Amino acid sequence: MAFVIWLVYAAVIIGSSLPKILTAIRELGIRETIASAKESRVAAETRYARLCFAIPKADGSASFVVCTQRINKTGASEYHDVIEGLLAGPQSEALSIGAISYIAEGSTLIGLTVSEGTVFVNLSENFKDSGSTWGSGGLEIACRQITKTLQTLDSKISKTVIMIDGDVLSL
Repeated sequence: MAFVIWLVYAAVIIGSSLPKILTAIRELGIRETIASAKESRVAAETRYARLCFAIPKADGSASFVVCTQRINKTGASEYHDVIEGLLAGPQSEALSIGAISYIAEGSTLIGLTVSEGTVFVNLSENFKDSGSTWGSGGLEIACRQITKTLQTLDSKISKTVIMIDGDVLSL
């Protein structure tokens, strides 16, 4: 019986205090403060990058479009983050204009080195399947996506060497 009385008492206290608590939360802007803190945390963990995607043409070729997307910061170099963002694929805005990625799903970045205007991009074995649904030139288009993305990041990039598990990819 004492437990039931305690429950009724707690319900009355909560019921009578709740409107005042909700009013205080609204007046103090607590929701906005929490949302702002969350947005600041997301901004610190991400960055905007310009990524190159392809728009397939009827003749089997493709045109390229550079789209700005929010990508995750990995703690590595900006080059690394940009390639990771490219491997993740186009986001809704890029897809809405018909942009796609020729890069095979499941491709992962093993390593990336920049040396005197040349970027060495080491990718997983999955990358070899890039563009296979688009015909024989699909792998070349996927490679060009990587090169063009790196060049939008740094105009001093003169050459990109793409490797598969440490072996230079030859087209």
